[in-house]
Amino acid sequence: MINHVSCYRWLALCGVLLLLSVPIRAAATQHGARIIDVAELSDRITVSSSLDYVEQTQRVYTIEDLLADQQAGDIPWIGNRADSPGFGFDTNTFWFRLVVSNSAQVPLQRLLEIENPVLDEVLFYQVDDDGYIVNVAQTGDRNPSTNRPFFHHNLVLPFTIQAGVTQYLYFRVTTSGSLEFPLEMWSPESFQERDQVKLLFFGALFGILVVMGLYNFFIYTLFRDESMVYYAAFSIGLMLFLSTMHGFTAQYVWAETSWLRENALVIVIPLTLFFSLMFSRHFLQLERSYPRLNQMIIGLGSLCLVLAVAAPFTSYSVLIRLNAAMVIPICTGGIVVGISRWLSGYKPARYFVIAWTAFLGAITFYALSKFGLFSRSGISEYAVQLGAVAEAVLFAFALADRMNTHRKAFEKAQAKALELQKEANERLEASVAERTQALQAAMEELANANQRLQALSTQDGLTGIRNRRYFDEKLEQEWHRSLRNQESLGLLLIDIDFFKAFNDKHGHLAGDECLKAVAQVIARTLTRPSDSVSRYGGEEFAVILPGTDIDGAVHVAESIRRAVEQKGVDVDGVMLHVTVSIGAAALIPLPNQEQQTLIAVADESLYLAKSAGRNRTQTPLPAANLN
Repeated sequence: MINHVSCYRWLALCGVLLLLSVPIRAAATQHGARIIDVAELSDRITVSSSLDYVEQTQRVYTIEDLLADQQAGDIPWIGNRADSPGFGFDTNTFWFRLVVSNSAQVPLQRLLEIENPVLDEVLFYQVDDDGYIVNVAQTGDRNPSTNRPFFHHNLVLPFTIQAGVTQYLYFRVTTSGSLEFPLEMWSPESFQERDQVKLLFFGALFGILVVMGLYNFFIYTLFRDESMVYYAAFSIGLMLFLSTMHGFTAQYVWAETSWLRENALVIVIPLTLFFSLMFSRHFLQLERSYPRLNQMIIGLGSLCLVLAVAAPFTSYSVLIRLNAAMVIPICTGGIVVGISRWLSGYKPARYFVIAWTAFLGAITFYALSKFGLFSRSGISEYAVQLGAVAEAVLFAFALADRMNTHRKAFEKAQAKALELQKEANERLEASVAERTQALQAAMEELANANQRLQALSTQDGLTGIRNRRYFDEKLEQEWHRSLRNQESLGLLLIDIDFFKAFNDKHGHLAGDECLKAVAQVIARTLTRPSDSVSRYGGEEFAVILPGTDIDGAVHVAESIRRAVEQKGVDVDGVMLHVTVSIGAAALIPLPNQEQQTLIAVADESLYLAKSAGRNRTQTPLPAANLN
């Protein structure tokens, strides 16, 4: 079904395009407007300071009014002198004007880049000196990136100016957020070169935040420290915030979802603030040290959640102001509480204070610039990115310091335990039976601990089955046993079909659940104690089958394949089904062979299974020489 709003916009554009056939005459004078000669542009130039603007307060201006103004000069244009016009959270519509000329002897192509991709709508008109409209374009986050005149994460407007002419460029800007209009003019070649460097920078930045989030999540799986989970969520939220502010999510993630393009910030910001608050209270252990303050932070976090939930029901302009206003008190409060915990003797708080001072200070500076208290600049726009990197590095020190504190506490407890053991031994000398009993108990506990440690070292953290290390050790043992006994050794290599597509479509959490489900099915299908399954890597699993020929290996493989095909994966209440491809191999080892021979044949069989259409078991080709 065609969206009615889109139809109205297209009708409006068509109405404007009719002006192309109607010459609207205007005087050639510029009434004092500053002229940019595009022929003098070698790579780029910031043209914001050459803009004139007028705000629609009591009077609504149309493009016809602006064309008439080229002759009459009755519109009270204001000359901008700042590097970027910034008006804070002003919901009025603004018109901007830029006068350009081309002193060259050939037509020139130029790109206008608006480095504020969250503007709701920008209407662009290119008018010649005689009053004819020669180019019309529309961009902004209300438009899908595929419908914009230039596919880019920022708002980019291409235009061509003929040789020896002067033209007017008009921009009608409407937004419910912070109204900033940073405008730069580029030559296409320089724009392309700069864009490669900029994409590399953002890729590295987003990569750092994602890695920090995943790293801390895995730390949580080891130590069960809730602060790690909240920090992981905060890092991902921060990545989404930065990518939304710079237009990457609107370009790639929710390009076709108009509501998210326009309102994503009022969801991402309060959720990121919520996770930062929860991380702070857990990391600083406020529940034990400051119970009342802990309750206040929980209440503030609940308010953040309310703001996120209210996004579909409340005006964007109201919510974005509330979100921006909450940043400063949260910044200040976080630093004050961190200093208090530091002074009270909690040493890990020192790196917390330094890290959050750097990051939250950058956020504060950025938020104040959105209210128009500071002019937009490279420092204000990249302060958050630089603060995020600094925060990630400094928090690594905080984590190391916390781990060091735990290590010292463990060593102290261990020394105390040794002292107690010595005292116990002295007491037990009076009774050999009691000493023997205590020693046996200690040995059993040590053996159990070693067994648990061994099991953990060979267990896959995600699926719960054995890992690649166990597979290598087990295969070597069974290989030598089969060589001694001259028995056939079977091996299955199992790969989940189209797992990358499953992961991309349903998300990494669903992908993890899929890996767990397949691993459990394989483990339940194996009936002999001697058979073992391991996670071979990524979405691949390996099954070792001692004393099994190729027919037995195929039988087990088919049982696994059918069981996986019947098993569903629950993703948000929807049962999804996956299949596996299996390569089977079996041989009797020879003295001059390595176990890699068996792996290579099984891998070749797996390749044949995939090539034959997947969801099948494949054995080696008849010509394969296993010996």
